[in-house]
Amino acid sequence: MDSRFRTTVEDLDTTSDNLDNITITLGCGHTFTVETLDSICELEGAYQRDIVTNQWIGPSFSQPSFVKTPGCPTCHHPIDARRYGRVTKRSNLDLLERNIATRLATQLRSAHRAWLGVDHSSIEQAIIAQSLHRPEFTTKPRFLTARETLRNKLLSNDAQSIVPSDVFCKSLLRYSGLPKVDANQWKNSTKPLLEIYEQVSKILDTRNAHNSAYQASLSILFESELKSATESSDPPEYPEAYALKMARLKVGTTPACADARFVVEGIWITLDIRFALGALAERVYSRLSSQPKRNQAQIDAWGHFTTFIYDTCSRDAGIAFNIASSTQAHRQKLLTSLGIVRSVWRNTRFLVTSKQSREEALGGEERINLMREVEERLGLQKKNVGSIREAY
Repeated sequence: MDSRFRTTVEDLDTTSDNLDNITITLGCGHTFTVETLDSICELEGAYQRDIVTNQWIGPSFSQPSFVKTPGCPTCHHPIDARRYGRVTKRSNLDLLERNIATRLATQLRSAHRAWLGVDHSSIEQAIIAQSLHRPEFTTKPRFLTARETLRNKLLSNDAQSIVPSDVFCKSLLRYSGLPKVDANQWKNSTKPLLEIYEQVSKILDTRNAHNSAYQASLSILFESELKSATESSDPPEYPEAYALKMARLKVGTTPACADARFVVEGIWITLDIRFALGALAERVYSRLSSQPKRNQAQIDAWGHFTTFIYDTCSRDAGIAFNIASSTQAHRQKLLTSLGIVRSVWRNTRFLVTSKQSREEALGGEERINLMREVEERLGLQKKNVGSIREAY
């Protein structure tokens, strides 16, 4: 009957409660002892045992990153016994997760090839040729304040999603503050870059079904546990932490992470695109600043836009770093940390060059303030580099 251990019905002790004497008949019709099926399904990895009583006491969260679908040792039909429901459901979710990760990898490879094929010199030539003095352009202080508020709201958004591509395309005027003619020419010239950015954004917006189900379940259970904890006659000292712990325990599984690697790599592509956009914006700023006829309002608009581009890089590099940290992807943490350093360095370098390119010379106090700001940023950079070295 049990070909794995060459056990027959005559060998079983029907009066014993031991697992090697209890049988389960699978949907395929083959019968095995519980001990055999527990071993095949690796039940020890799915649940925790009490060290003293050897009884199951709860689900285990230290399962391997990918669980194979257990099958009948005779015919390889998927095991469908309810005792192994946690294992089989986890394996089905992992299979779905792997399919999504494969699709993400294929789509990102296509986007990366498109990025490598962009003719950057042509884009730069077109933008520089269109960088013209706009004497008619003006802006009002209240518009500057409103635009700064809009940018800060976007940069301080805690959502774990990258800055939308619309910010650099459809909503460019709202966020950039550029002259309308400049904004339209910028969108037309950088269209190849923005199309790739939009493509990657859509790929990253495709939520993993496993993650969606996990987050929805966790949210519902957290609210229920928090309500129970706060209404209890003996509430815990930290009800939110307690509720989250109990919710995770009741969900019984960890969030999916197989596609996290590709999400981080997708963010890297968008960072490279924005570094290219920032460099182009710097070229426009430099050209306008060097012309005999200057409109300081126009130059300042390009300066604020350039700084904003690099600020979005810092924000989204932080998101990529958090994802890499949560999945213990040390190589990705290292490379993403370098992206954060690059963002801050680009912004600091532009800060200095923009201050030095102004028509009026910097006063003594302005030079001191600029030096202090640069020292503060470089100090932060030194700290970041130290953290990177220590983590690696």
